Amino acid sequence: MAGSGAGEGPTLIKQLAACDKSSRDRAVRSLLDGWLPSQSEVSDEEMKRLWKGLFYCVWHADKLPAQTDLINKLSSVLPKLEPGLSLQYFSVFLLTMRREWTGIDKLRLDKFYLLIRRFLNCFFVMLKKSSWDLDFMRRSIRVLVDGTFIADDKFQGNGVNYHIASIFLEEIRPFFPLRKEVVEVLLEPFVGILGKVGDKVLVGKIRSNVFDVLVKTGRRLLELKQSGEEVDESDDVVVFGTIGLVMGFSTKFYELGSSVDCCQGNRKAVLALHEEFLKLEKDLTSLGIDISIPEVNEGNEEDEVPELIPVGGETDANVSNDVLELVEVNITGSAKKATKKSKKAKKATGDNGKKTKKSKKTECSPADQENDVKLPAEVASSNIEQNGDGDSITFTESVISNLQLQFEKVAAEVGLNSDVATACDLPKVNGAVSKKRKRAKGANGRKPQNGELTGEADGEGDGTAKTCENSTKRVRFSMKSNLVWKPHSPLPPLSLRLPPSVTPRGSALKQGIPPGPIKEMAPMTKKGKKAKSVKKARKVIKSMYPLVKRTKKLKSTSS
Repeated sequence: MAGSGAGEGPTLIKQLAACDKSSRDRAVRSLLDGWLPSQSEVSDEEMKRLWKGLFYCVWHADKLPAQTDLINKLSSVLPKLEPGLSLQYFSVFLLTMRREWTGIDKLRLDKFYLLIRRFLNCFFVMLKKSSWDLDFMRRSIRVLVDGTFIADDKFQGNGVNYHIASIFLEEIRPFFPLRKEVVEVLLEPFVGILGKVGDKVLVGKIRSNVFDVLVKTGRRLLELKQSGEEVDESDDVVVFGTIGLVMGFSTKFYELGSSVDCCQGNRKAVLALHEEFLKLEKDLTSLGIDISIPEVNEGNEEDEVPELIPVGGETDANVSNDVLELVEVNITGSAKKATKKSKKAKKATGDNGKKTKKSKKTECSPADQENDVKLPAEVASSNIEQNGDGDSITFTESVISNLQLQFEKVAAEVGLNSDVATACDLPKVNGAVSKKRKRAKGANGRKPQNGELTGEADGEGDGTAKTCENSTKRVRFSMKSNLVWKPHSPLPPLSLRLPPSVTPRGSALKQGIPPGPIKEMAPMTKKGKKAKSVKKARKVIKSMYPLVKRTKKLKSTSS
């Protein structure tokens, strides 16, 4: 390896493909953080060996977090390299993926799909870093197309081509809007691919995931413009629809479909795309709508600084009015919170008119009550508010004194000092409002039932306790609805009138007792044995006939 010691290159590649994760991590750090960014050029054979080790480094990566971290490290180095080295790094990556694609099993396929997606995204980041230079873009797109769609190698890596065609628009979408020339350089190769390749699946992928999307969004954009609906400029319908309407794809597909060099098997699909884009462009012309790709200055987006316009200061009276609105909002907001808490306290009382046991209260000092609403002086000291024009507000002693007077007036109008339950009135346990209530014993020493409440007289309760109706969920079991009637076994005589027995079922059924009614079945009779006995009797009868005839013959001869 150029620039490394003797024997260090093969050792590094072996560590990249090692089974031990710590060894792989060390090798990746030394390669991506130290050695590779410091190189100006690397031989093709050396880069192929490096990518062989990196491929099996991804192969051994297990679990999604580790896979994602490794894939992000490998792809993010692409924009950081020199332009020539970055294109070589990307082209050898595509070659390695096509070469090893047939050996990837279905369990590891998803992480290699993610690897291709991340590299394609960083490929566009690299183009953006070059300020979308047209010459560098043409070189880069040529590397992408020659390494995948029209590659002349013998590898069976068509899955790489299909995946890139499927995700191309998804990955280029965050970089829009772009100039018309840039969009033409990005999408024009797909038009030429349809006339060259003979893979029907690839033609279908490019048509459905690239050009059909442009046709559908263009048609949708015309419908929205005709109906007068407002659409966000960053919406996919506007971005892709504008490209489909303005780029003139109908002429390009017609020239491709009528040329001699067009693949005969793809000519029908190419001319069908020509008709779809031609109809779309005619609809745009008939409606008379002006749609164009915006001119964007990609190179100076981050360097632009908004120009600040100085605005003269305001008088003390205007400042006090602005801050007074903030004080009114704070006061009304705290009053609303207090009324909500009082409603909750009233809702906690029972239906029978009794109230819960009086809980211990922590007395609130007047200073704590004042902390519920921010004073204008606190607003002035803690936060320096800004008005819509962008100039800051300066607080003087006269402004603060005027605000205090206005605050007292607003507090009197809202009724902040009225008898409204606040957070200080609620029972607290260790500084927090207690939400649970233990069941207390009554005066006679027994615990209250489900529907009863304990407490003092009506005048002593504070209305903050809660009933036990909402505390727990009661589950009742009724034996009446869980019984199955079953007749006696054996049945008693008809002269006796006995009630039937009951058997529990469902959750009340004990282990060993069959559920539901039990039917008495008559014992099965063995029919086979009876049939055999009849056959034996018949055989015996048949065998007796020759003996009878023989005895008759003997008697006749003796006489």
